[in-house]
Amino acid sequence: MKVPEVVTVSDARAHLSQILTVLSEDGADADPVLIGAHRKPQGVLLSVEAFEALTGRAQRRDAVESATGSVAAEGLQASVEADRDAESYVRGGLEADELVARAIARYRGTSDRQAG
Repeated sequence: MKVPEVVTVSDARAHLSQILTVLSEDGADADPVLIGAHRKPQGVLLSVEAFEALTGRAQRRDAVESATGSVAAEGLQASVEADRDAESYVRGGLEADELVARAIARYRGTSDRQAG
C-alpha cells in the first residue's frame, strides 16, 4: 500500500463529500485518508469495511491473548500448530469455529496417541 498524502483540514472540509464517496465505493480496498494541519497527519478517515476489519482483528488478538494467558496460568504451553492457527485466526484466515475444531482434533489426536 502506498503511503497516502496528508490532506489539509480545509481541503478535507471542502471535499468531504467526494472523499466519503470514494471510501464508500472502494470499501475495504479504499486507501485511508490522512488529515492534518500543515501536512502533518493528525487523524485518518477509513471506509467502514476497513474500520471493521481493523477492530475485528484487535478483538481477535485480545481473545487469543486471553486464551494464551489462561493456558499459561495452568502451567501449559500451546503447540506450534496451535500458535500458527491462532495467528491465522487473528489475521482473519480462520473463523472461530474452525479454530476450535482444529484444537479439539489436535487434542484428540494427542490423547489417542498417549492412550495407545
